[in-house]
Amino acid sequence: MTHQELLQNMLSGWEKYYQPVMNGDFSAVCWKEGHHETYGTYDIQHTERLRLCYYILYYHKKVPEEILVRLFEEECQNLETNSFQGFGDAIKILTVLLSVSENHHPELWKRAKNANFDCYCGYECETDLFRRTMKELPDFDAECCLRLAYDTNESEYALQFLDMLKSEYVIKDKSDCRHLIWWNTQLGKTADNELLLRKKLEFSLAENNQDEIISAHYDLFKFFTEQKNFSRAYQEFETLSGMDLSGWYGVNLFRFILESCLDLINADIPETAKIWKWAEPHIKREIKNSGMYGKLYIKTIQASEKMNPDFARKVRKQYEIWKKRNKIS
Repeated sequence: MTHQELLQNMLSGWEKYYQPVMNGDFSAVCWKEGHHETYGTYDIQHTERLRLCYYILYYHKKVPEEILVRLFEEECQNLETNSFQGFGDAIKILTVLLSVSENHHPELWKRAKNANFDCYCGYECETDLFRRTMKELPDFDAECCLRLAYDTNESEYALQFLDMLKSEYVIKDKSDCRHLIWWNTQLGKTADNELLLRKKLEFSLAENNQDEIISAHYDLFKFFTEQKNFSRAYQEFETLSGMDLSGWYGVNLFRFILESCLDLINADIPETAKIWKWAEPHIKREIKNSGMYGKLYIKTIQASEKMNPDFARKVRKQYEIWKKRNKIS
């Protein structure tokens, strides 16, 4: 199956939104307010409306203008109330579809533009960018299809598109590695990142870029730790601890290295004492220089309770001071 055939399969499943709307039932695609503890107010049904917009666009469905206007208004309400700024493909598609109608809708364009700050800075009803969305959709390559599946929460299709992308992707540099690593991570295929991380290290070694080499070794260190492959993680620790990292003191990358060290210590691997001996003086320096953050404090307390209880008590006190200073309960 080609990625275009797979795209058609995915889009055809969205007819379930089209038929009810054509019969006047917007219940599955109208704005519906939701609240998230971290992300604030959002539209529960934005994804369903986005799927419908792509379905109409791809199949060039003829939709009465009043339906397009209603969908446009629902999307505006999302843009006006969402805690996150910006505007996505739904408003672009609806803009294109309405802009080719016989009637003009200046009041809709104005509402969309004023929906939030990002819309005001970037939304224009007559942009070529929006029109290209309509023309290029049938010619999407595998990655465009992957992004569409990802944006519309079609995870099973996204995984299939990802496999297609990997089969044709030529890795030329570190940027290509990072690109595929990002997709693997987003789609829960983190275990597939080992070869890409090693390839990224190879590029860094070939360039003899010491900063990039340290960063690449850290990425492998963190990867193996998270995969609970502790023997391989310790090998990466040995490599990093044998390098001159002084140029990274006080920088977040070095703190991330310390955090992975603490993860190994808290996993109680056989080499715990060696890792603690190396990490402890660096942690003390970070505390002295106010370079710690929440997770690093917590993991330090957990590790030091086992390795150095007296130090653990001191860290706890510093953590309470840090929380108070940062107004964290």
